[in-house]
Amino acid sequence: MLVLSVVYCVSAWSLDTDFDPVNEKFYPFVLSVLMILLSIGLFIWPSPQSTVWPNWKNLQKIGLTFSAILVYSLVLHKIGFIISASLLMAICMWVFEASRKWILPTSVIVAIVFYVIFDRLLGLNLPSGLLSFV
Repeated sequence: MLVLSVVYCVSAWSLDTDFDPVNEKFYPFVLSVLMILLSIGLFIWPSPQSTVWPNWKNLQKIGLTFSAILVYSLVLHKIGFIISASLLMAICMWVFEASRKWILPTSVIVAIVFYVIFDRLLGLNLPSGLLSFV
C-alpha cells in the first residue's frame, strides 16, 4: 500500500496544473499524502486480526465491482457522467444486495446531485456525453 501511495503521490505531483485548491492537482495530492501516512501507520500499528482470503461469493462481488468501475472509466466520456455514474451506482447497489426498489431512483438522483454539485457549483467540467443538452 505504501508503494502504491508513493506512486500515486508522484503521479499527482506531476500533473500539468498549478497547485490551487480548486484544480485537478490538489485533491489527488492530498489523498496520496493521507494514503502514505495511513500506510506508515499500518507498519507501526498492524492489525491484530489475521488476514483471511475472501470466499468465492465475495470474490465475485469484487470482480463485478472492479469490472463495473473499469467499464465506467472507459465509457465516461462517450455516454457522459450522469448515465455512466447512474449505471455504476446501480450495479454496485445490486452487487451488494441493496433493496431492488431503491436501486434505480437512488442511483439516478445521486448521479444528478453529484453532477450539479461538481459541474455547476464547483465548476469542474464533467462530461455530458449523450445528454449534451444538460
